[in-house]
This record gives sequence, C-alpha cells and structure tokens, in this order.
Amino acid sequence: MKIKIAWYGKHSGEEPIISGDLGSGTIFFSGCNLHCQFCQNWQISQDWIGKDYTIDELVDIMLVLQKQNCLNINLVSPTIWIDSIILALTKAKSLGLKIPVVYNTNAYDNINKLKKLNNLVDIYLPDFKYGFNELGEKYSKVKNYTDVSQECILEMIKQQPNNIIDNNIMQKGVIIRHLILPNNIENTKKCIDIINSFGKNIIFSLMTQYNPTYNANKFPEINRPVNIQEYEEIMNYVSGFNFDEVFYQPLEENAKDVLNPDFNKPNPFNY
Repeated sequence: MKIKIAWYGKHSGEEPIISGDLGSGTIFFSGCNLHCQFCQNWQISQDWIGKDYTIDELVDIMLVLQKQNCLNINLVSPTIWIDSIILALTKAKSLGLKIPVVYNTNAYDNINKLKKLNNLVDIYLPDFKYGFNELGEKYSKVKNYTDVSQECILEMIKQQPNNIIDNNIMQKGVIIRHLILPNNIENTKKCIDIINSFGKNIIFSLMTQYNPTYNANKFPEINRPVNIQEYEEIMNYVSGFNFDEVFYQPLEENAKDVLNPDFNKPNPFNY
C-alpha cells in the first residue's frame, strides 16, 4: 500500500501554539477531496506533486521528525489517505511515537473513518471554509460541505473536548480555522456564528492571507486579496464573541509574494 507525500520537515507557519520555536513536524500529503479554485497549495492538492511512500516509510518519517525535536506530527490534507494513516499511526505509536499528532484537515471528512482516529489524534485543526453549502459547490466542487463539516468538527470536539496547553504549546484539543474570502463577508460571519455554536472553550484561528491563485481568476468576485474594509469589519464582528482564544493575522498586502509555497522547490517555504 502506497501513500503520496509532497514534502515533510520542520515547519513554522502554523499557529504559535502548534509551531512554537522548535517547529511542527509537518507532512504535506498529495491530493485532496476538495477542488478549491483558489487553493494556494494547488501544486500538490490538484496536480499531485509528490513521491510515493510505503506505510513503513511514513512511520519512519514520523519517528525521524520526533528525533529532530519537532513539537508534534502535523498531518496536512490527510483525508484521502486516512486508512493508511491509521495503520501508520498505530505502528508509530507502538514504536515510541510520543509527541502529539495533529490532524490538519479541510473538515470535509468521512465521519465513520474520523471516529477511528479516536486515541490516535491529539489535536484537530479543521479549516471550516463555508457557512453555506452552495459556496462549497461553487468554489470547491463538493456537495453539502457545510453540513458534512459541521458533523465532523463536532466529532473532533467530542474526541478532544479539552484544550490542553503546556508551556504555550498545545498538547490536546481543537483549533478551528477559517479563511476570509473577498466579497464573501457574510460567509465569514455565518462561519463564525456556527463555530460559536459548537460550545464553550473554542479556539478560533482567523486567516487573512487569501490571495487569488490557481483558478481564482475564473471568479471575478474572489480575484483579489481581502481589503482593509473587509478585514476591519470581520475583526469587529469576531470581537463580539467570547471565544476561548482567537488567533489572527495582520492583513498581508503582499500575501502572494509572502505566503505562497512552491512545491517544486526542495524547501517550498524557503522564500
């Protein structure tokens, strides 16, 4: 059984309680069950750049990242590979994997397979993209995104109901992300409302680094970065909620130059 990986190594681009100073042991899987027309990682999600590995090789990668003092094992875009990942995590833990495992997902998961991750995953990092199903169909080419992702996030919270942070580094829990899209402020507000409804002790990560890439030019309304008016409106809106913690980024005027990785390079994040 093979699994395709685009890149792995220490990565510092996550939330501070995930990356810390030592870095997150990040594994970027190739392929995706969504087809986001604005995906900044389209080289790997849509074009499937990467190399095939066996499950045993994936286990070795996890253990090597642990030896390199990474704070966690961060599985990025794992959904389509979940069966192999379950086998790899089970074996890796039997061989001494002790650092937290992060499931870094678009939240459009299979609920029954997600349940099999109980006791294997310590931290869930879902990106809740759309508060309206029709936007999931329009921009990511999937049906019922909002309904499916809500059910999956509630399962993640059920598995890890308590956010445990030790020395400013997360050990267990859930962080829910959302990326602001231009001309879609009502979507972001709806997502915030839904995330707030998930319960108390929610850690919310608001991402502002959107820039038009991949096929975004086919959709005029999202073919530009988020502007300052949109940013300020959302920051004012989120301030009215009592989330346990909110991570947010300053508005990146040069996001295209700063944040787009290039997976054709040995180090995609070496800008």
